[in-house]
Amino acid sequence: MIARITLPAAFLLASTTALAQSNITLSGRIDLNVGKDIGAGHTRMGSGAMSHLAFAGTEDLGGGMLASFKLSTRINADSGSINTPGAMLNSPAGTYWTQESSVGLRGGWGSLTLGRQMTAALLPQILVDPWFWDNTTNGFAAGTGHIGNLWYNDAATYAFDAGAFSFTAQVAAKDANPGWSGTPRKTPYSFALGYAPGPWQLRFGYEKPADGRSKLTTLFGGYDFGTFTLNAMVAGGTDHTDASVRTWALSSVIPAGTGQFRASFGHYKRADVVASQKLALGYHHFLSKRTSVYTTFAHDSKASARKSGYEVGVQHLF
Repeated sequence: MIARITLPAAFLLASTTALAQSNITLSGRIDLNVGKDIGAGHTRMGSGAMSHLAFAGTEDLGGGMLASFKLSTRINADSGSINTPGAMLNSPAGTYWTQESSVGLRGGWGSLTLGRQMTAALLPQILVDPWFWDNTTNGFAAGTGHIGNLWYNDAATYAFDAGAFSFTAQVAAKDANPGWSGTPRKTPYSFALGYAPGPWQLRFGYEKPADGRSKLTTLFGGYDFGTFTLNAMVAGGTDHTDASVRTWALSSVIPAGTGQFRASFGHYKRADVVASQKLALGYHHFLSKRTSVYTTFAHDSKASARKSGYEVGVQHLF
């Protein structure tokens, strides 16, 4: 459920003339579980699907034009603190709106968004993972190859949709995005193409981070058979140390009554050495449209120690 607060644009702009109407939404997710991560020797409480709080709004400018904004931050729900993914993902300590802080315009020509945003190449990288890189089951290594940055600060993103076809391109400021290397050298950019005419979809993505050396090309395909979905992804590139990276992943989601089974397998090879090979399984049981309980299990045969992890948790959307 999304809470909607409707305010006159005159109020928002401290003006006495109401020329338009603005719609503001408050939404979010709280997810907590008890479990053990791969490589960890103790049980802990933590976020599964990352808890977050988001404010978003649109204003009708007339003539088919809309203005929009979004402020979203990631939360460590077990402690109430802000979650900062780290400098390697362009999210150093002190970043408050860690998920997004942006403003933009949209019309028949597409949309232009400015600010802190996720990379344009994100969808081809992440869609193969039924958990979207959350939980101990996450397929982050296979999806990003430890090359993709997820977020870019000081970014400008153009997006255009025409029926089943979509195109997104992004460029960002060099010095605001040190990424995995920690040393920005060149302007980072990314783009993606998508075609989703019905039950199947095909997506292509390319990302060139600011270190000037790394790059990642991703191809994703998926089909919804009705009784289950089947997805596949393959990616290749070079990381900031000039090491070659090759990844691939397969996944499936199977609805079952008021529940949903999930499974994935991801493979990450760096410099011709397989560094991660993870099998992930899980089940979500939906108590309502907004609340679910779940359990997950993951095993990475290439982990150096304690190769398995598990979780039992509850998730609520609002």
